[in-house]
Formats: sequence, C-alpha cells, structure tokens
Amino acid sequence: MQAKAYFAQFLIQQAWQKTLDDQQEHKPWSWADTHPVAKLKFINAEHGAGDVPDRKMISANSSVENPSLYVLAGASGRNLAFGPAHVMSSAVVNGNGNTVIAGHRDTHFSLLKRVKVGQMLTLQNSQGLEVLYKVINTQVVHETDTSVMTDGGEKQLTLVTCYPFNSPVAGGALRYIVTAVPIDKVEAI
Repeated sequence: MQAKAYFAQFLIQQAWQKTLDDQQEHKPWSWADTHPVAKLKFINAEHGAGDVPDRKMISANSSVENPSLYVLAGASGRNLAFGPAHVMSSAVVNGNGNTVIAGHRDTHFSLLKRVKVGQMLTLQNSQGLEVLYKVINTQVVHETDTSVMTDGGEKQLTLVTCYPFNSPVAGGALRYIVTAVPIDKVEAI
C-alpha cells in the first residue's frame, strides 16, 4: 500500500506539471477518475514563530525534509490510497473559505504528527497561484465533530487525518486536525 501511494505521487506530479502548463485537467494514469488540483508543501520550522521565510528560500528549500504532496480532486477512499485529496464540498483551493484536504495517517499525512503551531506551508492551485500559510492550531476531534470543516468565509486551510498515528487499526473514531491561515491573516490575529 505505501509503495503504491508514493509511486502514485510521481505520476500525479507529472499530471500536475501538465495542468500548470496548459490549465487543463490531466489524469495521472489512463484509468484514473480524478486529477491533481493542488501542490502542498511543508516548510521546515527553522524560523521563529513570527518570522516569515523569504520566497526564494522557500523555492530553494525543496528536499525530502520539505516534502511536496500533490492533492487529488475528491476525498474518496479510492483517491486517498494515492495521495491527499481535496474535500470537494469545501472551498476551492486558495479560494475564500475553508479548503479541506484529507490524507491517510500511515502514508502521505504521517508527517502531520511533526507539524507544530507556527509552521509554514504553501498551497499552489491549478492556476499556479501559491499561498503561504501558517499553522495556527492542531487538535484531535471525534469524527462526528464536523465543526472543523465549517466555512467562515475567510481563507483557511484545514488538513485532516486519522488519529492516533501509530494505531495498528485503521479508521478509528478520532481525527487529527491542522488549521492554517494565509500569512497576511496571521499578522491580524
């Protein structure tokens, strides 16, 4: 399962590049019923909580330590096997409102266990617009608590995965939530 998940990201990356080149939807493989809608990148927390990294430093700092994940359209179980996926009932990527992205805790979103308040990340949409976000909250909620997906109208990014990370059984009742806002909103908080 994990090998399939990581190899899929390579194919999804190729489809993403085509999408950026011609602004059209591209399937990562011929039988796919989804396409990439975003690129999510985590930035090392080498900066203090109030520091904003330079955009050139962000671009130059692409490595295994700062993984980029390609996000698929539609958070179905089938799509989540290949990578994180956009919850289609949430706001469009980098649009006004709460954009929700879900991922499996034992593959792509296993890195959420290391995310701390103050960490930066970027989210690029299919038009190439990249927004710098800062994590303002992490929490564990019951799966029935859908308040984390509420759309308050303000631009927000919510990442969701199952919890606990090291559980031998998948699909428990708890969810780990990471909430981030655009960096210009952080200064107003």
